[in-house]
Amino acid sequence: MSEQLLHQILQKLDHIEAEQTSMKSDMHTMKSDMQTMKLDMQTMQADIFGLKETQELMQVQLGETNAIVRAIRDRQDETDAKLDALSMDVHKVHGELSSVKSTQDRHEKILDKLATRSIEQEADIHQLKLAK
Repeated sequence: MSEQLLHQILQKLDHIEAEQTSMKSDMHTMKSDMQTMKLDMQTMQADIFGLKETQELMQVQLGETNAIVRAIRDRQDETDAKLDALSMDVHKVHGELSSVKSTQDRHEKILDKLATRSIEQEADIHQLKLAK
């Protein structure tokens, strides 16, 4: 029985040794996986840092774009004010031109009457001279 017991103990020791070898292999695999994960994490951190830099740059550019848009809006307001002033000037000139046209029409009518009267008076003078 002692030989049989010894044989069983040896089998159990062989089994334990096989399990230990398997566990060592698993631990090496886990270490390798952990190193891979560590590298992946470093890569992710580098990517995150790059994204943060890109975001900061985009925020700066957005601020510049907003400043440009505000400047354009201010210039547009100035342009609108100038356009309104020009429009008012055009309306004023149009009113003055209408007044000048009206006055010119009256002057032309008076001039026509005076010309007609002058022709009549010349005809009268010519008849008086002939009658003498």
